Amino acid sequence: MLSEVARNVARRMVLVGVPLFFSLALPGLPQTPEPQKPASETQSTPRYANMPDEAVPYRNFSKPYKEWYVDIDTLDYHGAARERVVEEIDASKTVNIGFLGPLENNNYEMGYGQAMLHGAQMAVDEANARGGYGASGMSGGKLYALKIHNDSAQWGASSTEAVKMLFDEHVVAVLGSVDGASTHIMLRVSLKLEFPIMDTGTTDPTVTETRIPWLMHTFPDDRQQGYAMADYVFKQLKLKKIGVFRTQTRYARIGVEKFFDEAKRMGRVPPLEVKFNRGDHDFSAQLHMLQNAHIEGLVIWGEAPDAARILKQMREMGMKQPVFGSSRMAYPALLEIAGTAAEGVVTPAPLDPTRTDPQWLEFRKKYQAKFNEEPDAYAAYAYDGMNILIGAIEKHGLNRGKIMDGLREYYGKPYDGVAEREEFDYTLNNIAPLALAKVEGGKFVYLPAQRREASAAHSGAGAP
Repeated sequence: MLSEVARNVARRMVLVGVPLFFSLALPGLPQTPEPQKPASETQSTPRYANMPDEAVPYRNFSKPYKEWYVDIDTLDYHGAARERVVEEIDASKTVNIGFLGPLENNNYEMGYGQAMLHGAQMAVDEANARGGYGASGMSGGKLYALKIHNDSAQWGASSTEAVKMLFDEHVVAVLGSVDGASTHIMLRVSLKLEFPIMDTGTTDPTVTETRIPWLMHTFPDDRQQGYAMADYVFKQLKLKKIGVFRTQTRYARIGVEKFFDEAKRMGRVPPLEVKFNRGDHDFSAQLHMLQNAHIEGLVIWGEAPDAARILKQMREMGMKQPVFGSSRMAYPALLEIAGTAAEGVVTPAPLDPTRTDPQWLEFRKKYQAKFNEEPDAYAAYAYDGMNILIGAIEKHGLNRGKIMDGLREYYGKPYDGVAEREEFDYTLNNIAPLALAKVEGGKFVYLPAQRREASAAHSGAGAP
């Protein structure tokens, strides 16, 4: 009886169009056991998102029914954008590129948006110094112009800004943004209006899982951060009971969710998650809850100033557990506010500013001279992303569809920029493994990334 019910459920799911993302583990349905492979072969099996062994869904039970995002045609486009002529673009005296990022004081992420703008502007200025679009020999071409738009905290504002850029300013592409929700909304607009988006700021890994073929993503996302953190906490330090303390934001919710996914698959479910609001100063209630849970370590997902205040109160209460955090904690503000309380904190590091390779040193010197500040990860990835985008424009012309074709040329290929090597899968997401930053002696010390097989970009285990 139970076997027949299970079969009927599966049949109905298929009939109504519900996708089967993995093998149905229902009673009475025949299961296909996963073939046993030698350890060496298992470790080199290509996988979506460059996931480690522990992150593979249902790896102990069966092979996934459907493997998403691992085929070269994942973002194939068969529309008419390549043949579409926008007369206003051809007639414009400049090649316009849109910019969308949080730039105003009422946005908690303004600092990241300003850095992203500076990195993008620097790449545009350098392209213009070379003569602009179409320059050859002694003849100059059209100059590039950045059309700057603020990404406000209001829900849906990015769609309005995208429409302005497309119909009023006739941009050929857009660079942005930082907020995951804003980027998702702009991505939906691109599905209708068909324009390339170079996403250099959001950490939300779901923006590349829509299969909308108009976005390239360069900033290391929460999935890669979660992989790096779980590996360090559970495999290297061998901790078991980890508490989680996060902001009440989409940024932290998605990030913690990805860390939880990896922790659960490693058999290390965090026993307690507590939350706080950005800008809070009193964390005593949440810290007492964590203290009473007898945690062995704490993961904080939030910005550096908030995390620093948590650290100070935590140490004042006598809590000596090691602390780990998201990449936004790897900023000088953590050290300045927390002082000695920050000692030993470990976070993912999208960028190692202590590198001494010539490309980074030259970029850093020029950036400091131009903006009188140190470049951070948002500046570096925006600079690289804008250079990738300008390269596609130079090669394929001012047609939006063909520019996106130029970005798709990075399927399964790396890009060596000032933000170090970026490795792109078939969703055009950067899946390069992350290094870690650790506070030692009052400064950040950068630990090398744990590299996995480069071929993991292309196929293998299905999406989690």
